[in-house]
Amino acid sequence: MKKHIIIFIIALGILLISIGAYRWGYDSVISLRQSVIKLDANVHMKQELLARSGTESTTVVSLIQDESVINRYIVNSVSVVKFLNVFEAIGRSTGAAVSVISVSKQTQAGRPVFAISVSVQGTFGEVMNTVGAIETMPYYITTHMVSLSNAKLPDQTQTQTKTQPWAASMTLTVAATNSVSTTTTATITHNLP
Repeated sequence: MKKHIIIFIIALGILLISIGAYRWGYDSVISLRQSVIKLDANVHMKQELLARSGTESTTVVSLIQDESVINRYIVNSVSVVKFLNVFEAIGRSTGAAVSVISVSKQTQAGRPVFAISVSVQGTFGEVMNTVGAIETMPYYITTHMVSLSNAKLPDQTQTQTKTQPWAASMTLTVAATNSVSTTTTATITHNLP
């Protein structure tokens, strides 16, 4: 009978060790499964962040392109000289003499503008073509005043009057910006947590 008790105790010990090992293994699997679920949720969250950041970077690139298109119509402190040189180039192309009388930076309705006063001299056709070309320049220009004059001298004949120089005075404003925009292409690096 002692032999049966020893076998029973050994069997009971093996059973208890097996139950303990099973419980330890089961707890390890549950813990590992919870870790896998957390990692899976973390991966999904990072994938969503990456997808959103891809969309945001596309939006930023689109905005930069839109900004460069808009900046073509607006003059800044650096490009104002280049802009004023266009007036003289227009005059040369139409045959009129164009002079920029004054330029000043102002604020209209809370927005910066350059107020410009221009004088144009030449034949009637040259002056009118120049005024029209200035008004249709690819900038955000507002013409405030155009004055056209031709003073006929008392002793001139009709044919001499046709060649008499005409003069136009213009005041206009062009949209300005306080900042100098430099369109750059940036490499976007994603630092995910």
